[in-house]
Amino acid sequence: MGRGRQRSKRGRDGQRRRFAANSTILELEVERLGGRGDGLAQAEIKVGYAAETRPVFVPFSLPGERVRVRPVSDRGEGVACELIELVQPSPERIEPACAHFMACGGCAVQHLSAEAYRGWKRDQVVQHLRRVGLDRVPVADLHPAAPGTRRRADFVLRRIGAKLIAGFHERASNRIVELAECPVLLPEVFALLEPLRALFEPVLKPGEGVDCIVNALDNGLDVLLRLPAHPGLGFRERLAVFADTHDLARLSYLAGDETLTDAVPLTERRRPEIRFGGVPVSPPPGAFLQATRDGEAAIQRCVREGIGAARTVLDLYAGCGTLCLALETATDRVAVEGDGGLLAAIRAGADAAGLGARLRTERRDLTQRPFAGKELARFEAVILDPPRAGAREQCIALADSSVPRLVYVSCNPATFARDARALVDGGYICTGVTPIDQFLWTPHIELVATFERAAR
Repeated sequence: MGRGRQRSKRGRDGQRRRFAANSTILELEVERLGGRGDGLAQAEIKVGYAAETRPVFVPFSLPGERVRVRPVSDRGEGVACELIELVQPSPERIEPACAHFMACGGCAVQHLSAEAYRGWKRDQVVQHLRRVGLDRVPVADLHPAAPGTRRRADFVLRRIGAKLIAGFHERASNRIVELAECPVLLPEVFALLEPLRALFEPVLKPGEGVDCIVNALDNGLDVLLRLPAHPGLGFRERLAVFADTHDLARLSYLAGDETLTDAVPLTERRRPEIRFGGVPVSPPPGAFLQATRDGEAAIQRCVREGIGAARTVLDLYAGCGTLCLALETATDRVAVEGDGGLLAAIRAGADAAGLGARLRTERRDLTQRPFAGKELARFEAVILDPPRAGAREQCIALADSSVPRLVYVSCNPATFARDARALVDGGYICTGVTPIDQFLWTPHIELVATFERAAR
């Protein structure tokens, strides 16, 4: 029966089943705000001749609100709905900061008051810990993010018919919202959108598009373009003029399906630079950076406090050195990363700062070959900053180790909670979690958690 029901929710092409455009309008009360920022409720949904009570997801609604909605599609665990009418608003509802809210896919909860928003984000961490039986772990108040501080943008430019559209994707869609403002981004990052539009207006053909990654480094903007094909000499010259006109630190490009490791710097007007603990690093084009400078500083501060006076530190998933280079007490550091370009950036920065043998680097796929056993025995502290999938294999190995202190930096509370459970089961005590907001008005949450080995 279960399999039959699952098949009924999908069409022949395997896509989520959509409800008819004239589906019955439902009136309901929103119970709570979910992890994606949608309001959650229960409603009787009619499917064919049968009706059943199911969870429903209502974007842009808030707890306690009375709303009228139309079922749109089956989301597996529930039914996604379209908000038709706000019958009774919540006292926590405020005016959104951006005219594009509800169309642009970047923000989900601009309509929620600041205090309620901070509580909701912190509560996401608490709930994930509770689900794995770690409800007694201390969770600090959310370290907030401020408007106009995001230093990275992934702009999308597409020619649709005769018009070139530049902006961000719509919510759950490939369509693009043409931006006139963005209260989240650093002003200098957003200011580059119109010049990029003017640059590509004469050259993009119908259906063609360009993705533009803009990173604000300490000494200027670093721009990576994903182009449909390798540019000819004439357009390369125009790109060089563009970089000069807008004082870019560096302009690079990818063509077609090339990956980040294939990025070609077209012009480097000065060495792109970002500093971690006073150490200047030149990251590869398009490299991942913490989304805000203030959020980065908060994470670094929590990590330093978490490792305490440890002298030997292993930094796993080290990126381009955000954490290991910002340590103050460690005299022996090992940075481990699977990306060779990021690792080279750490090495060059460490050498330029005179760290020499005090910081060593190693390239390794930690999913396939985690640090374990004797490799861990000599370290007084370990830092982990894995991708969203978490560090399951590495945490299993750490649970069997004798490392006194661990600091886990996460961008996904769900996979963090899973890994934290493994560490606690292995004898660690989670002494505290600090949620850090770097993605304002979105469901995304960063956190820093500290663990200490319990006495054996």
